[in-house]
Amino acid sequence: MHSDVAKVLLTADQISARVKELGQQITADYQGKKPVMICILKGALHFMADLTRAVELPISIDFMAIS
Repeated sequence: MHSDVAKVLLTADQISARVKELGQQITADYQGKKPVMICILKGALHFMADLTRAVELPISIDFMAIS
């Protein structure tokens, strides 16, 4: 663990399971549609990559940089 982290709140397995659940929910909610998923750069890329793999729909992905 990094010295600046007091404690881990969620394990990698818990996060992975939740991302899978979110992917299934998005798939169910947007069935028959082609959603556009927008990723905020500098922080969400790895999460978005995992989430898009969990969604079983044709999707478009776009990125946004904010400051």
